[in-house]
Amino acid sequence: MKPTHVRRALWAALLALLSATSAQAADLSISQFRVRGPAGGNDEFVELFNSGTKALDLSGYKLNASNATGTAGTRLTLPGGTSIASGCYLLLANGASGGYSGSVPGDIKYSTGVTDDGGLAILDASGQVLDQVGLSAGSAYKAGNPLTSLGTTNADKGYARKADAAGLPLNTGDNQADFVVASPTTPHNSTSTCAVLGQAFSIADASVKVRSAADVTMPFTVTLTQPAPAGGVSVHVTTIDGSATVADHDYDALDTTLTIAEGQTQTGFNVVVHGRSTPSDDKAFEVKLSQPGGNIPLARDTAMGAILYDIPVAAEIWQIQGRGQISPLVGKSVITRGNIVTAVGPAGFTMQTPDARADADPLTSNGIYVFTASKPTVAMGDVVDVDATVDNYYNLPELKNAVVSVTAHGSRLPAPVVFGDNVPSSDPDKLSCGVTNFQCFVGMRVVIENGMINMGNKRFSTAPYAEVSITANGKRSLRQPGVRYGVQVPDGVTLPNWGGNPEVFKMNTADFGAVPLNTPLVAGTTFRAEGIISYDFGAYTFIPTKITLKHVAEMPRAVSPTAPYALRIGALNTERFCDSEFNTVFTCSGNSKEPTSTDVALKTQRLSAYIGSVLQLPDVLSVEEVKSLPLLQGLATQLGDDYRAKYEAYLLPGHDPSGINVGFLVRSDRVHVVSVQQLAADENWNDNGQTAFVHDHPPLLLTAEARGVRFQVISVHTKARTNVDKDGASAVRDRQKRFLQASSLARQVQTLQTANPWQPLLVVGDFNAYQFSDGWVDMVGLIAGKYKDSENQLKLGKNIVSPALWNAVESVPKNDRYSFLFTEKFGPIQGYTQAGAGNSGREVPTVQVLDHALLNQSARERFLKMQYGRADLDAPVQMAADAAAATDARKAIGVSDHDGFVVDLFVPGKLGEQKPRGNDDRQGDDDDQGEGRGRGH
Repeated sequence: MKPTHVRRALWAALLALLSATSAQAADLSISQFRVRGPAGGNDEFVELFNSGTKALDLSGYKLNASNATGTAGTRLTLPGGTSIASGCYLLLANGASGGYSGSVPGDIKYSTGVTDDGGLAILDASGQVLDQVGLSAGSAYKAGNPLTSLGTTNADKGYARKADAAGLPLNTGDNQADFVVASPTTPHNSTSTCAVLGQAFSIADASVKVRSAADVTMPFTVTLTQPAPAGGVSVHVTTIDGSATVADHDYDALDTTLTIAEGQTQTGFNVVVHGRSTPSDDKAFEVKLSQPGGNIPLARDTAMGAILYDIPVAAEIWQIQGRGQISPLVGKSVITRGNIVTAVGPAGFTMQTPDARADADPLTSNGIYVFTASKPTVAMGDVVDVDATVDNYYNLPELKNAVVSVTAHGSRLPAPVVFGDNVPSSDPDKLSCGVTNFQCFVGMRVVIENGMINMGNKRFSTAPYAEVSITANGKRSLRQPGVRYGVQVPDGVTLPNWGGNPEVFKMNTADFGAVPLNTPLVAGTTFRAEGIISYDFGAYTFIPTKITLKHVAEMPRAVSPTAPYALRIGALNTERFCDSEFNTVFTCSGNSKEPTSTDVALKTQRLSAYIGSVLQLPDVLSVEEVKSLPLLQGLATQLGDDYRAKYEAYLLPGHDPSGINVGFLVRSDRVHVVSVQQLAADENWNDNGQTAFVHDHPPLLLTAEARGVRFQVISVHTKARTNVDKDGASAVRDRQKRFLQASSLARQVQTLQTANPWQPLLVVGDFNAYQFSDGWVDMVGLIAGKYKDSENQLKLGKNIVSPALWNAVESVPKNDRYSFLFTEKFGPIQGYTQAGAGNSGREVPTVQVLDHALLNQSARERFLKMQYGRADLDAPVQMAADAAAATDARKAIGVSDHDGFVVDLFVPGKLGEQKPRGNDDRQGDDDDQGEGRGRGH
């Protein structure tokens, strides 16, 4: 007999299991598994065994897995027709890269692994857990005491289930008691020799729900692994008190002998369980087999009878909700009365406690969703009583199987929570709901006075215009100064962490009919709305019941036309403007093949639309990620055809293995080009023992004149930030290369502005860096001469550039300071979960400046304004997909993953009317550089 405290712990674990599943398939078990093998973390298998006397149909069964924090997901759904014969096996194996390496082939493959300290489970087609095993206390799947993780060493080591006296899989409900380390493992598949099941008795666990004072019967089944011999066989059955006792009138004792008739394999009996009218904790008792006839062994001699009390509890909504994502009453029946319907959807409604009964706890919600499966018959303002079961739907507490009674109509709705500047919180250390920003508002009415759409509609297969990202404070979700949220601040850096914009959440506009289904919404649109906070597949969501658009952002949104007295200089990352030839180390397109000639022609037309209609035909345009001069010349020709603008193309090839380069498009009817040349093109560094070029895309210097004013523009495209915020050797290497690139460019800038201090100089393009330090290398600050060692891991010492350049981004309104959209994936934090494959928990669409314009003092004296053209980042995904077929400015929508910009400088007079050389104040004659040098070479 186990010690009492051990038995109680085991009962608690089994009760929890049986509370979640109404039945167990005792014949199917996880008999052996490995979550890491000689080939690494994906070298996995899960072996299933059928210990029953009949074949098992496993069609639609699932292999689920969990990590150590309880985030679970399906790894495999078994196809129709899958079965296991009696005494036989089925081998599930990881077929991903570096996957299962065993010599016994897997029968069915899955592709997403199980963590070393997670857990796994087999579920039937209805979602009931049949068998489960855990490798940590935090795993969502485990039975009793979990196993110990075998660590991260690559070896042929796993766990195998023990056998009982009859040779059948041992299943006591406690993982530690049931499994033993297998080293090496010995997996079996469907073609392996099946086990010969000896004759043995087994009894299966059982459970019943008690919902009233009426008695119920709990059926038990006793099984023989082979048909009973002539004359039949008997076995004695006795009930044993556990947390349920006969003395407390929980159930009636049973002490009897059963007979399994000749040729049969099963018999059954019932235990009478007494009903009750008041709530109670779940209880359990045991049933023991003894005195088996015919000297037949007892394979499983003990079963648990779980009494699951489901007496309806009278509760307020805030008692049902509790403070967490999982209701403290989940699985229980509740009656909640006198609440007010606040929103009605196609398959349910929300209701909220009247203000007079609302609780004083700010961390609990007074609203909840009632799932009705079909259109409910209630209306907003109805007062209702609801008798239902508390459910947890992807971490959304809700009521299901509801019986709804309307007791009044036209009641005043509860006062809404006002979302605005301070709620939800923008400080991750002071979230509005404690550990989350939204949980205490789930199901409640909310009003947003100053809403901002932060990102255009996503697209799903059934919804071309789906959810959008929003804020309630009227601000775009901008990347703010500091080290990335969740990344440790480097030693020697005084910057704080950026907060990760916890105030950002999503909005599903059509769920309650506030707007028609598939309504496009462009980022930058502002609105006022009333609605409900919900939780939708892993993320907090606002569902409006009414919404008013205050300012509707256009798409595309062009910059203003060029003033007659202005010289317009711009930059645009064209996002891999490639030709159809594969003549580089890697594909220019970044995909498995290069674009077709038709694709190239379409891209050229769309870029022309962006440059002509959105950027309004700048006089000088830095272009990044262009493969070749002929390709850029084709774009110049297209601009001439579309807008009658005379552009000349300039590009010199660099060192990028995929062939992308920087170049210029120059209005030859308005600007006179003196020279084009690369800077520091041959500069190299020691790249992990190999001599390599510092600049993959060497900066390109344009010297030109407009109305007698000589000026210079440097086109830049520095190394991407891809690895910068990560750990490891690749991150260290990339930070160092970025530092060297910025230092090199700073030296070039200083040389140029020292030689001609009164000559306007602009450094423009895709810097792949923010306008502030990320804590590692402030590339923009280094190039501009404003680098602070205290804010950067890599130290510079004295700034190279003096006087410092000015970043024209500082002149742009704050809500418009962005040129790139990046979705930060922060994982399952702050109440956000990994709801399914490909979902990374909290995902925040963040807009940020990567494309800058740095001006020296002379250029700043002439500065008029800087503007970003909008055609790429703010568009709904479907709108961008449809744009290719447009015949007007909309053709530009979605042509790149950056938005371009223009900077206007004051140059009086009509461009194209050149002053005599030397007449401009402070301008020297630099013809010794050679007109057109580098053009076309």
